[in-house]
Order: sequence, then C-alpha cells, then structure tokens
Amino acid sequence: MASINFSKVVKTYEGAKESTVKGIDLHIEDKEFVVLVGPSGCGKSTSLRMVAGLEDITSGDIRIGDVVVNNLPPKDRDIAMVFQNYALYPHMNVRENLSFGLKLRKIPESEISSRVNEAAQILGLTDYLDRLPKQLSGGQRQRVALGRAIVREPKVFLMDEPLSNLDAKLRVQMRAEIKKLHQRLRTTFVYVTHDQVEAMTMADRIVLLHEGIIQQYDVPAVIYDRPANVFVATFIGSPPMNIAKVKRSDKGMALQPGKNSDRTHDWQIALGDHFADGFEDDMFMGIRPEHILINNTDKSIQTLELPCKVELIEPMGAETYLYLECNGHSLNARVEPSVQVEVGQSVTAHIPVNRFHLFKQSDTTRIKRKAD
Repeated sequence: MASINFSKVVKTYEGAKESTVKGIDLHIEDKEFVVLVGPSGCGKSTSLRMVAGLEDITSGDIRIGDVVVNNLPPKDRDIAMVFQNYALYPHMNVRENLSFGLKLRKIPESEISSRVNEAAQILGLTDYLDRLPKQLSGGQRQRVALGRAIVREPKVFLMDEPLSNLDAKLRVQMRAEIKKLHQRLRTTFVYVTHDQVEAMTMADRIVLLHEGIIQQYDVPAVIYDRPANVFVATFIGSPPMNIAKVKRSDKGMALQPGKNSDRTHDWQIALGDHFADGFEDDMFMGIRPEHILINNTDKSIQTLELPCKVELIEPMGAETYLYLECNGHSLNARVEPSVQVEVGQSVTAHIPVNRFHLFKQSDTTRIKRKAD
C-alpha cells in the first residue's frame, strides 16, 4: 500500500492567466480515505488527475510511496481510477468488463477468474456477471466500475465524483458501500466531490480547496466546528453558516446595519473571556443555523439576543428551517418541529455565547476560542 505526497505542486494550463493548482503541499497517509472537496474550478479533479498521470505537473513533485511519479505513465503508477461516467464497455458483459484490464496485463486466466469472482462477491455482482451494462441499473453499473478497480489490486484508489450521476437515494446507499469497501480493502482512497455531505460522511480527512489553494485539511469534525476562515465556514454546513459584520464597541460588540437598515445592535459581552487575542475593530460574526435558539427561556444558557421577524418557514419533517430578517440581515435557523411560529411573527433569536465564531475582516481567518 502507499501514502501520497504533494510537494509545492502547480498546474498551469497553456494560455491560462492563472494556475489551476497553486503550490499544493499535502500528505495523505497509507490506508487513509481522503476527500478533496470544493466548488467547481477549485482544482480538485485536476489534482486527482495529476496523481493518476492524466495531467502533467507544471512544477513540484508528487510521490506515491517513495517514488516520484511526475514522469511515470499511468499504467506504471499502481493506481486504479473510478470515473464519473462509469466508462464501461457496452458490448462486454460484467465479467468481461471486470477482466479486460487484467487480460491486457497478461495475468494468468486462473488468477483473473479468482479476482473477478472475489470482486463480484464483495460488490454483490455475482448474479449479474453475464449481463451487459445496458441491462443494469445505475447503482449496479457503478459497482462494476468499482469492481474493475478492485481486481487490479492497486496501491491507491482514485475516484472522481463517482456518484454524481445517481439519484439521491442511490447516492446514500453507494456512499455507505464505498466506505465499507475501504474498511474491507484497507487501501489508500482519494475521492473527489463537490458534495459536502459526501465529504463529511465518508472522509477520514477532508481537503477543502478554493481557487487552487488548500483552505483547510483536517478531520470532518474540526472543519465543521473550527473552520479556518469564512469560506470554509460557509461552504461546509447546510444551510450554510450565517455571516454578518460586527464591530468592537464599548459594551463589547455591535452588529452592523444590514440591508435597508441604519441601526446597529449592541451586545454586552467580554470577548476576551471567550476568545484568544487577535481581535480587530471590524470582524465577521458567524453562527450555524442549528445553534440559534428561538424565544429561548432557559436562563442557564448565556446568549446574545437579537429581535427578528419570520419571513419564511420550511418544514423538513425531522426539523424546520426558519428564514429570519434581523436588523437588515437575513438569518437562517434550523430548529425542532416543536418550535411553533408563523410567517410575519416577531421572535427573539438567541445566539449562545459559546457557539458563535469571529473572523478577521482583514483576511477572513477565524479567531481562536480559548476552549479550542
């Protein structure tokens, strides 16, 4: 098996004004499941394709294990790649699709049969080995694509948005199957997606990219609870974190006027009791929708209060999304269905003092809490 190392890796396409990947340094441990996530154009698929050898590296080095692979052809890198569009041969049945790559490598027939049968058993494809791709469902086709990677017995599995063509229910099922597959094979997995839910549920660690730069690389819980900057905070989480401009004041902190408002809203709070040094006069405040309390009556919870008006209610079954207007700011709250409010109703949003984040306006980085 193998680790993967990026050392100051740059990718610049011919004629481009900016690099797609801008000097990435990244270490992926052996047997780790790492997800590269970010918006379209952030460089995640390009990074994966450079590991696979499908894109040239402009500068820097990529190592798989102890070997620098910059100039190695894909077939010599001991990797297997699963593509978004399955890339199955339509005229071959499942057995032939699984075995085709092994035959090209002149693997003995007995070993090919053994590997194909084992992969089919792992993926639940044994009863479908004689079927053509057109006779399979989307989920079954994706399993065949995974099986074709498994039979290679590679050091590294590379997956480029493999679930994006599946419906929502099937994506949930396949997420679990791929995670179980990793636990069974104990091989290095590198997985690319734009879907934050896939990243949070599947990854041992997440690489969050934006404009070719790594914004944060950590375990899912840390990225969610301690986002490195405003971009990370608003990209991870659904609905996204609420962000508003605040200013230090004599009382502690003041919410700045939002759209069509000229009023500030002062909060009395000793910021130094909760946050480490690094304050600026102008900052961003962030609070996740699920941490906002509506008309809170529990006095044991220290909160910042903000008068709001309910603009929209979205019942989701197990939870309810509230869209609030607060001093010219749009605020999203995710609450229990037992919270009964009506559109147009005036409510008080309570922000627990141990839950909100502060970010510098100068560079949008997060100010650490003393409890971090």
